[in-house]
Amino acid sequence: MDLPNFYNQPKIVSATFHINTPIFAAGSNQKQAELTPTTIKGVMRFWWRALNWSRIRLSCDNKESAFKKLHNEEAKLFGSTADDNKSRGGQGYCLINTLKLEEASQSNIWNYNGNQSGLNYLLGQGLYSFKTGVTRDALTAGRSFTIDFTIDSKAYLQVIDTLRIIGLLGGFGSRSRHGLGSVTLIELSQIDTITNQSDLISFENEAKLALTELLDKYQCHKNSELPPLSAFYKNTRIDIVSITNKDSLDLLNTVGEEAQLYRSFGRGGKVNGEVAEKNFTKDHDFTLNLFTATPNTIQHPKRVVFGLPHNYFYSGTTTRGHSANIDSSTGRRASPLIQHIHKNKDQYQLIQCLLKSEFLPSGAKIKIAARKDNKSERAFVNPDIDWAVITDFMNRQTFNNKESI
Repeated sequence: MDLPNFYNQPKIVSATFHINTPIFAAGSNQKQAELTPTTIKGVMRFWWRALNWSRIRLSCDNKESAFKKLHNEEAKLFGSTADDNKSRGGQGYCLINTLKLEEASQSNIWNYNGNQSGLNYLLGQGLYSFKTGVTRDALTAGRSFTIDFTIDSKAYLQVIDTLRIIGLLGGFGSRSRHGLGSVTLIELSQIDTITNQSDLISFENEAKLALTELLDKYQCHKNSELPPLSAFYKNTRIDIVSITNKDSLDLLNTVGEEAQLYRSFGRGGKVNGEVAEKNFTKDHDFTLNLFTATPNTIQHPKRVVFGLPHNYFYSGTTTRGHSANIDSSTGRRASPLIQHIHKNKDQYQLIQCLLKSEFLPSGAKIKIAARKDNKSERAFVNPDIDWAVITDFMNRQTFNNKESI
């Protein structure tokens, strides 16, 4: 593997992020909470691609050549693995020197007793159990961490912009698309390699102005073609919601309660003590109908648009013993709805971003596997994606007071 050639004098940049909600990230020990350079680089790659796809697509004749150019630029910036046929791989023009977590006066680990139903819903089966509580350690919110980078001068602005978009919409670790692991960029500085003097780098802090500036700079609104990957384009929707709270987890709990009320069928006609809305009765009945003569009037459950896989467990007196798994033939598909808890001075606010893109690769199918006691049914169907399922959620009354980009 080759080391990078810094053709220009490299810049040393320091970025400090505030942790808004607990981060479920780990290194080699998955039970131990830890932020690693690998985690940082992975998130940077994702948001760099999201920000740069439209710019690159507009410069290319077709998606195939745009993909190749995107891959080449990403490899130069962040590095690539060795390829026996084409290259030896090597480090990119953006190197992480140090990663330092602010020392805490109390425990670094989030202590959660499971008393907020909305948080439990967002944590999901992988991170929370009603019997044992949180299944993995998470870095507690309210602290900060600082990353020092060495950056080639010609890559400097792209790295700065990538760090800024992470601080506006992004997060680290598991469930980061559901508001966990949300961070806000609070300081950028450049360090003189000779004097070691640190000079602050100014950047726009107001969310709407900053997002508008970045999307315009990278020509996102000029590209009207649905992206083949999670990326900004003309029809990307970003809502800066006016509901605020001085406690980030109380705000995230509100978001989770809204999601559960909107998506869940409920038990005994209730969801968390409220009357169940039953917005997706056809979804609820879909796999049950596979074992009866009742025909389904939808291609597959509509809620697949929130991401795959999607599991069903039935507990009613007439449905006990039923279960189902809805997945894609190509494996996991992350949610296109990104929910970010943003620090705004001494309060927190919700930002929701719908990153529409091709839902599955060409030719991929929605895979349905259902069980009833000792019987099973399987089906593969073409995806029929209804984006209104997500936009209707974004338009709920709780989120009505908002600014959209």
